Amino acid sequence: MSIPRIHLTMPLAVGALSVWLCLSLGGRWLESAGYALPGAAVTGRIGLSWALAALFALALLLASSRRRAAGLCAPPLKTLWLVWPPLLYALLMLLLAWAGGWPQPRVLLIVACNAALVAISEELMFRAILLQGMLDRYAVWPAVLMSSALFGLAHTANGLATGDVSGALWQAVAATLQGIGYAAIRLRTRSVWPMVLVHGLWDYALVTATLPNPAEYGVSILPYVALLAVLPLCLYGIYLLRPSQRAAISQLQP
Repeated sequence: MSIPRIHLTMPLAVGALSVWLCLSLGGRWLESAGYALPGAAVTGRIGLSWALAALFALALLLASSRRRAAGLCAPPLKTLWLVWPPLLYALLMLLLAWAGGWPQPRVLLIVACNAALVAISEELMFRAILLQGMLDRYAVWPAVLMSSALFGLAHTANGLATGDVSGALWQAVAATLQGIGYAAIRLRTRSVWPMVLVHGLWDYALVTATLPNPAEYGVSILPYVALLAVLPLCLYGIYLLRPSQRAAISQLQP
């Protein structure tokens, strides 16, 4: 007897997002781990809430009838060249972050673990589940824009955690632009895993770049740095989703 699979519709994806937010943001508050940014957690411990959120998203994708369409598979080798520009860009950011010296090894290890957990959790939720749910109802660009806007909106939760509401809004704009680039690469490579790598390295570089210059009076410069950094990635995503490529992507959808 075959086990029935779940179809990733838009209502289901939005409902899954609500659960994911409770696990990730709610779990962080319960942990009382201190200052942390969605997308680049900087805490004194490993963020177990991100691991729970990632496990939830992975379980939902494994139960889905469209898990391959959602990107839960290895990318075709011929598409891997699309990942090199943002990957090299992230590596360049990492080199610039460490140009003035390395932070303490313990801090680097904690940030690396949290960056990996955040990247897996967010990419599975936003670029696999939510994007595929949007594509079940809408064309490519509306699906990309809506999923990216929700990705940005999720980052406004920082205003509640840090009191820096203005900074959280700037970070939300940066995350929305970043989401467009990430979604474009996910669709073109047909896999979420290249973006997990780029996302994790990106967050790791961005956070370690600001460690030697901690925020004063509870206000972080990270959102403003992130906004400038993601503009090339957003433009790259727009290029990848040019009309001829959108037509090819639409043919792969159910």
